[in-house]
Amino acid sequence: MLAATSCSSISVMSDFDRNFDFNRSLTYQWVNPPGDESPDLLSANPLIRKRIQDAVSSELDSRGFSPAGLSRPDLLLVVRAYVKEKSFTRYDMHPFHHHFFYHGRLFRYYPGFDPFYEEPVTDYYEEGNLVVDMLDEKGMHLVWRGSARGYLKKYRTGESMQKGIDLAVSEIFSDFPSPKHTVR
Repeated sequence: MLAATSCSSISVMSDFDRNFDFNRSLTYQWVNPPGDESPDLLSANPLIRKRIQDAVSSELDSRGFSPAGLSRPDLLLVVRAYVKEKSFTRYDMHPFHHHFFYHGRLFRYYPGFDPFYEEPVTDYYEEGNLVVDMLDEKGMHLVWRGSARGYLKKYRTGESMQKGIDLAVSEIFSDFPSPKHTVR
């Protein structure tokens, strides 16, 4: 199975609500995405969801956040992952090319030479998108969203997958709001 978040070349984006105070001591709690959303890859792979949640929790813990436990949380966290199959067409130079034609009842072969002949070649790949959302304690307003997108790698072991997940999550949190970004 593919690791939806383990990307080789990662593109990240994050945004936050400038009116939310990230400076105070905050607690968080994990919640599942609402049932009305389309199912993501993590719905079918709870082990990968757990790996991602552990990576996000360690990033938050290093920033002074803590799990809510039995108390009411300040933030609700939702994580989603999606995979899309994409294609890329490139044109390779082939000066010596061969054509096969079906004409009438016969196949015909015509060798050719054209120094500028380009043959289209289509490559298929899978792109993964990991989204981490932080909502206020009521779950009504989004206060921070971070996402990572990139080509998926195939992993043979869980440890190597965890390294890829940790890399993607640390890239997502690289622009997390610091005290200089908060309301004045």
